[in-house]
Amino acid sequence: MYAFLVLVGLALGLSVVHQVLDEVVPFRTPDALTRTITVAIGAALAWMLGYSVFSAFGQELRAAWMHPVMTGLVLVAIGEFTRSVIAALAHRAGEPPVETAPAPRTIRAA
Repeated sequence: MYAFLVLVGLALGLSVVHQVLDEVVPFRTPDALTRTITVAIGAALAWMLGYSVFSAFGQELRAAWMHPVMTGLVLVAIGEFTRSVIAALAHRAGEPPVETAPAPRTIRAA
């Protein structure tokens, strides 16, 4: 149980780092690039902490370098999944999702 709580806690912390990264960058970056950078940050965090989600659950990988890399990938996936579940639970029936609502456009005649 503690291994799962550590996993979710680190994933939510990394999710906050992902959101801060989105806000701090002065230009718009593609989502795939931002998530890739977040996976790299997650792998660096796992390497610095010496944490492997796979070792915590008693699983072994082929090589030692795979533990921090795959842990970073799992942390980002769990963070995105948790954010999606919370957004789905917070969504009210009958309303369009916030991300898909089109922005109002105004057309001005010159």
